[in-house]
Amino acid sequence: MKHVISRKIEQLVEEQIHKASARSNSRTRAETTSSHWPVITISREPCAGGTTLGRSVAERLGFACWDQELLTRIAEQSGAVESILASVDERVHSSVMEFVRSLLVGFEYTQDEYRMVLTKVVGAIAHQGAAVIVGRGGHLILGASRTLRVRVVCPTSERVARMVQRDGVTEAVATRRIREIGSDISAFMRHHFQQDAADPHNFDVIVNSGSLSITSATDVVVAAYRARFGQALETLSPPAPPPSGRVESTPLPLSAKSA
Repeated sequence: MKHVISRKIEQLVEEQIHKASARSNSRTRAETTSSHWPVITISREPCAGGTTLGRSVAERLGFACWDQELLTRIAEQSGAVESILASVDERVHSSVMEFVRSLLVGFEYTQDEYRMVLTKVVGAIAHQGAAVIVGRGGHLILGASRTLRVRVVCPTSERVARMVQRDGVTEAVATRRIREIGSDISAFMRHHFQQDAADPHNFDVIVNSGSLSITSATDVVVAAYRARFGQALETLSPPAPPPSGRVESTPLPLSAKSA
């Protein structure tokens, strides 16, 4: 039975990777041009703007940006309810079992298997390269040698104000939600990776979105990417167009002269 479960998981993930990573070029060209590009992972405090920064960096570099898209597609193909996916993502509680049962109806599915799927998905994206991966412990799953690991922080008062404006809730409600989301993410990291989500030693760059605009923060991350991987980037062909045409702009040159 366990063997059948593993095969179903692997087949599901592989199908999604192939779909979501489709390029306008042939598969061979996509692999030879983008598979060697290092990736960027973005960890973030709740309402610090990590997702916005991730998409901005991806657009600047012509990379794909992966946040909830891949997990959502897995849920869609397997018949999982979107609300269940949202309740379990980056959290550790009883909803995990509801989520996985909706993925594999009739099979037992543990948190270890959830981590296995997550690791396989993130690893496959990183293998193809030219990607920005937001959250979900990507900085801990991938090796540091081919990954720029970014952490986005922001003063609590500003994060609360952002949630109040975005969601139309009171300051008290926003404060409670941010605290709860942060606690869930911390528990997720401890449970699956035995690491502190905010440990600065696990990151190459820490960006404060309270003092930097998204444009300025994007400049910092792109500059760090160039500095980290240096001349190795100059030997690579431009990354292939990202999945689903989410990035329309032309990638900027990565040479030091273009900074």
